[in-house]
Amino acid sequence: MKRKIFLSLLAVFMLFTAGAVVATVYIANTTASLSGLIQLHQVEHLRQHLVINVQTVQSDLYRVGTPLAENLDSIINNVTALDDATLMCSTCHHSPEVSKRIDELKTLTEDYKNALSYYITASADSKRIEKLKLDAAGVGDKLLGLTQDMAFTASQRLQKITTQALSKVNDAKVILFVTLILAFLLALVVSAHLIKFITRPVSELINATRAIASGDLGYAISYRDNTEFGELAVNFNAMSSALKEGYENIYRQQQKIKESEWKFRTLSEFAYDWEFWIGENREIIFMSASCERITGYSQEEFIKTPELLCGIVHEEDRAVCEIHMNDLAAARHEEMEFRIIAKNGQAKWLSHVCGPIYVEDRFLGRRVSNRDITDRKRLEEQLGQSHKMESLGLLAGGIAHDFNNLLTSITGYSSLLEQELSNSDERTKRFVRQVLSASEKARNLTSSLLAFSRKQIMKPSTINLNEVIRNISGLLKSLIGEDIELIISCSETEFPVFADPHQIEQVIMNLVTNARDAMPSGGRLAIGTSSMVLHSEFAGRYGAKPGKYMVLSVSDTGMGIDGKDLPHVFDPFFTTKEKHKGTGLGLAMVYGIIKQHGGFIDVYTEKDWGTTFKIYQPASEELKGGSQEETGMPAAKPDFRGSETIFIAEDEESVREFMKDVLESYGYKVILAVDGVDAVKKYDENRDAINMVILDVVMPGKNGKEVYVHIKEISPGIKALFMSGYTQDILTSRGIYEEGLEFISKPLDMQSLMTKIRSILDKRDI
Repeated sequence: MKRKIFLSLLAVFMLFTAGAVVATVYIANTTASLSGLIQLHQVEHLRQHLVINVQTVQSDLYRVGTPLAENLDSIINNVTALDDATLMCSTCHHSPEVSKRIDELKTLTEDYKNALSYYITASADSKRIEKLKLDAAGVGDKLLGLTQDMAFTASQRLQKITTQALSKVNDAKVILFVTLILAFLLALVVSAHLIKFITRPVSELINATRAIASGDLGYAISYRDNTEFGELAVNFNAMSSALKEGYENIYRQQQKIKESEWKFRTLSEFAYDWEFWIGENREIIFMSASCERITGYSQEEFIKTPELLCGIVHEEDRAVCEIHMNDLAAARHEEMEFRIIAKNGQAKWLSHVCGPIYVEDRFLGRRVSNRDITDRKRLEEQLGQSHKMESLGLLAGGIAHDFNNLLTSITGYSSLLEQELSNSDERTKRFVRQVLSASEKARNLTSSLLAFSRKQIMKPSTINLNEVIRNISGLLKSLIGEDIELIISCSETEFPVFADPHQIEQVIMNLVTNARDAMPSGGRLAIGTSSMVLHSEFAGRYGAKPGKYMVLSVSDTGMGIDGKDLPHVFDPFFTTKEKHKGTGLGLAMVYGIIKQHGGFIDVYTEKDWGTTFKIYQPASEELKGGSQEETGMPAAKPDFRGSETIFIAEDEESVREFMKDVLESYGYKVILAVDGVDAVKKYDENRDAINMVILDVVMPGKNGKEVYVHIKEISPGIKALFMSGYTQDILTSRGIYEEGLEFISKPLDMQSLMTKIRSILDKRDI
């Protein structure tokens, strides 16, 4: 590139130099010509001076009369000047012809000077003076003629030389002008070539840089040559290709980073657990968005105030947290459970897992994962409660079974005694009625135990909850006393529910009794119903199904329940009442009955402000009519008498004897068996005479089902009645009772027993 520029500039310089040299030569020649011309002009001046001097001398000569005249000095001066001019002409270099003539001029001048000298020095002879004067004049005329001839010749030469000089000047102008034009054109050509040669790669480079600046990485310059620009283009293309490859690598890395960031952000934003990273100086490096869902505090609050991490920990667990935070650099994984207090004041349980973070053996802090296990803890507590209730229920069921057998004897024989004493005095009858009343209370206590353990036999039907409340409203008023205001508010819109009305009454009575005891100085008690449709979110909190529900609420303005006692209100035998004023079974019974009906209970209380129990009972599909179950007790006193033979298998002697006495009092024949094995044996012996069997479900040797299976093989059409102190659902779950069979629960009531027996005997076979 440098060589091309140098050669181009050299060509312009040489062209301009050549033109300048030619012009200089012409100008030099012209200058020489002009110098000669100047000399010719000087000669012409001398000639004119010579001619003037000659003419002046001639004029003075003709005017002078004598040599002594006053013009003689003028002649002498002019002759001297003439002599000087002639000498000056002789000093110039001339051609031979001119030199010859100048010699002639000098000769004539000498002759003229001599003639004048003769004239001036002549004597007084006038003729001689005149002759000398004429001779001098003649020589002067020749001299004047010669000078004039020389002037003419010089004039012609001067004109010729002047013309030649002017021509050379014009030629020099033309040559100089042409040289300048050619140099200019060559400069333009060279400049255009250089501009094209330089600007094309520069333009290519500019376009390439613009393309790369606009994002077209890898843009290649198409320009190729062997100059520095060609090398620059090659290097630029290599740089552009490397830039594109580097950018693509960076882009791929950025995409991977963005993808990783997106995955991490997505995981952190949608993480269920509360995740965070904490540095060794307790600064929070990362905090997941789930912290706000669990704690109520935002990411910004934790990052701005790291002390919140321990500040929200429950005061009973805070010491462990402080120890843990002071030992952040410990290179170990830790797991623990502790409680926190959320921003809304709610206590929550967290499962805390943490471990150290290292990068190339450099400790950066600890990664922490906290999971909200409040629901799990609640479920564990509920499970423990359920296990406790189950254990107590089994105990209560066993006690109720044995107690029901005793009550059967007590109640049965008291009823028989009452019949035998029909003609006795009122005082004796009153004693018997007191025994029956105590038996009824004992029976209710047994029922309460079974209700608490959810093993009580239910007799549900489709009922109207508002009607149940109205039916017992009078009883409720007498129960709470005059110092408590009772407000009953029933919903206009009502869903029927499938429930045992007597047990629902028992639930209401227990809740009202508790409310009364919570208001010793009087207050207000409100009982109401409402209908609602529960969505899955709300119903799921209590393990219930979404759908239509009737809500029974019982609210009081009493002392309320202390926060520490609230989790235990449904525990059996838990009571805050004074000694001998409560058994602790009331709310446990309520809990058992409602659970048995498929509902759930919600409790809201504030200390010294009162308590509200809300019972959610699922609605029935349709109202089947009638809110009360049939009791089996006819309006008129029925006739239970009969002559059939009834086979009774019962392991409890008191129950056996009671049933035998009752049945025989009504005319029936009775065959007794003391256990399952004895029942099989005696039935085989008396099968043709037996019209009906009454089997205790749970017996030693063989249970009631096994005895029944044996009897059915022998007598497929035999009529049977099962009895037990256990509930039907428990017996069914143990596989010793089948749905659809006739069943009566202990303790046995004489009228209920006889009604059941008579209805079975009178039932026609299908």
